[in-house]
Amino acid sequence: MMVFLARRYAFSSENRHRITSVRIASGLALCLFAITMVLAFMQALQTNQFEDIRTFESFDVHIPLSFTDLKKGAALVGELQELPLVDHAFLYSEIPVLLQGLDGSTLAGRIRAIESKGPFAEQLHPYRGQLFTPGTLASSYLHLSSVKLGESVEVTLLKKGKQATVIPTQKSLTVGSIFYTSMYDFDSSTFLTDLPTLYSLNENAPLSVGIFSSAKSEAVARQVRQMDPTLEPVTWKEANASLYGAMQLEQGMMALMLFLMIVVILIHIRNSSKRLLLAKQREIAMLRSMGLPKRRVQQLFVLQALIVSAVGAISGGLLSFCGVLAYPAFSEYIYTSLGVHLKLVIRPLDLLFLVVLVLFFSGIASYLGTRRILKADIMEMFAHDEVQ
Repeated sequence: MMVFLARRYAFSSENRHRITSVRIASGLALCLFAITMVLAFMQALQTNQFEDIRTFESFDVHIPLSFTDLKKGAALVGELQELPLVDHAFLYSEIPVLLQGLDGSTLAGRIRAIESKGPFAEQLHPYRGQLFTPGTLASSYLHLSSVKLGESVEVTLLKKGKQATVIPTQKSLTVGSIFYTSMYDFDSSTFLTDLPTLYSLNENAPLSVGIFSSAKSEAVARQVRQMDPTLEPVTWKEANASLYGAMQLEQGMMALMLFLMIVVILIHIRNSSKRLLLAKQREIAMLRSMGLPKRRVQQLFVLQALIVSAVGAISGGLLSFCGVLAYPAFSEYIYTSLGVHLKLVIRPLDLLFLVVLVLFFSGIASYLGTRRILKADIMEMFAHDEVQ
């Protein structure tokens, strides 16, 4: 009976204050939708950046080696590949270079030689030519105006000298392929080749092992140290400590922003509950004059507030899921604006926490409001627009 009466006081077509309930529920739905979508976008952007770093830059774990012997490195890769937590192990090396473009421009970057495996191989897309052809260089699509397929380019690099520590050296390489990836910074700064070609340019280039793993990078690093204490594995978090710290700070700022948005919702709930109870003040007085006990009146209007809040919260949750489902239709616009493909995900526990928070504070605000109104005399409720 109480639920029926509360629903009637909330959204019944015979209720002259129904539009007030609809406005309150709509406001809650929009606020919840805004918070959920902001959280989904921020988490997607951060996840996308971390995935790019782990795929193209530092991998999950990388191990600097003290030697440059490719055969010895291949033997170590075979041993690492046998570890339970290692999905893919591979050799790679890179050196800084200056490349003279055909249009006279100078491109500063690096040449990376890598045994392409795992996520790196999956996310490396050939545009023209055959990647990792011996004796050739692969350039990104971004440099297509300066570096043409099949043309010879001058590469300037630093090598160890006999009298000087390092000396600049120029080599000519043919551009054998064009590639692209999802990471702009990688494409703009990286040229690719195979390991023998790189070591023909600089026989002293530092050699490293990269590791991809679905397990936690810290656990992989511990397993590598247990296998060979002389190795010094570096996790992607350690290799990008400053960036990871900045991301942690960004997470903190995002949490602060979301907290402020939640505060706005709670203020909206308080003001809305007050406005709804004010609209129902004479009805409360009428119910009291008909003999309904204060406790029942309070239960009725608290339940009414919970119904209105539940409708708003559920509507906001449905709007959020609809927004995620509709996002692919707008993903190309986001890609042209941000240059990233995002995968939006709503975390059910976060959404459930927000819904419970909304219902809790709605019930508290309604309870305190009706308690204040019920302290007044019945005739005072009829006589005044707002009980003091």
